[in-house]
Amino acid sequence: MQPKTKRLKLTAVGFLLLFFIFWTPWSRAGEKTTFKPLFPVGLNHDFPESKKTFEEVKNLIMQHYYSDEITEDALYWSAIQGMLRHISPPKEPELAKIWTAEEYEKIYLSRQGNQVSIGIKSTFNPNEGRLTVTEVLPDSPADSILKPFDHILRIDSQSLKGKTLQELNALLDGKEGTEVDLTVNRDVKIFKVTLTRWKFKTETLIISRLTDEIALVEIKRFTAKLSNKLKDELTKLKDKDFQKLIIDLRNNPGGVFAESLRMVELFLPEKRILLRTFQRAQKLQNYVSVNTQPFGFDIAVLVNPQTASSAEILASALQDHRKALVIGTKTFGKGVFEKTFKLNNDFHVKFITGAMYSPKGSSWQGRGLTPDFLVKQDNKTLAALLKMEVEQRFRKDVAMITAYKLLMR
Repeated sequence: MQPKTKRLKLTAVGFLLLFFIFWTPWSRAGEKTTFKPLFPVGLNHDFPESKKTFEEVKNLIMQHYYSDEITEDALYWSAIQGMLRHISPPKEPELAKIWTAEEYEKIYLSRQGNQVSIGIKSTFNPNEGRLTVTEVLPDSPADSILKPFDHILRIDSQSLKGKTLQELNALLDGKEGTEVDLTVNRDVKIFKVTLTRWKFKTETLIISRLTDEIALVEIKRFTAKLSNKLKDELTKLKDKDFQKLIIDLRNNPGGVFAESLRMVELFLPEKRILLRTFQRAQKLQNYVSVNTQPFGFDIAVLVNPQTASSAEILASALQDHRKALVIGTKTFGKGVFEKTFKLNNDFHVKFITGAMYSPKGSSWQGRGLTPDFLVKQDNKTLAALLKMEVEQRFRKDVAMITAYKLLMR
């Protein structure tokens, strides 16, 4: 019996189609394929009358908990969060979440390349109680007011020490037009600023000329219809006789799953595998290119520990097919994908529905992709480089210099 074949049209883009076939890797002819979960989610002991016991514990809490402010709604909410936490990787609890309708609106805007926020990227140290700015987004409320390496000590007069990431996000997030007060430490100065949250377009694709034949392609995040824009830009570069690309995926957290596949397909000819996935219903699948006219650029890809998810799809496919040299440090290691469901109460919930594997069948979940050429670079150095104009950065960025030398060999 022949493997079942099914075509999948990714309708957001008209210029290419992707299709997948059922696939059984890791098995020889006649052998049954088995799939090992990427992290444990089962229960290693008996739990008789589980549903009845859940209700029993809930009722005991409602009757005997010391505070009468506890409610059934609060218990059900926390129970859902506990379930979502259980089915996520131990070090990545954010891969399963539940959002209110208002919270999900912000997520939706972000996927479209828009967001309502103060416009910063940051890292958080709960022990020290400070938020360190790593990037200020152009045309955002924080633009020209905050700078990379600023330390935010208080938000709306609240200390950040000991707060969870969820509590921190709740302080930073807000509706368009609302204000947030920040206490900021810059060098030896401590000052206060008030920023008004507004909606702004985030720049997710930046194309720059490095030399007469090498272009820099910076992909900040995979947003809706970005592959259309990339295809148009690559066509322009080809018409101008550019032959080589440095694709910068550093600090790219991922984004729209389908867009990463469309981008990979721009560079891989028909019948080449773009990605392998495993899902409960569809089992093992191949996403395969049907592109009869792929771009033929020589490519180097820059990655770092913040390169994740959809960005890892692009890097792994180009690396496995030897279409690009990958330069930098190990990537983040998010080799699973989630699906978001709308609930009857207009809340939204997401959780992992599939695992991803490179064209050669390797998982990068929890371990990251290993670059072809190791170039170490800390976050502080990279943040300083990203503030520079491209011409200046090209002279000082070790990863870019390495990519240039390898492309010119």
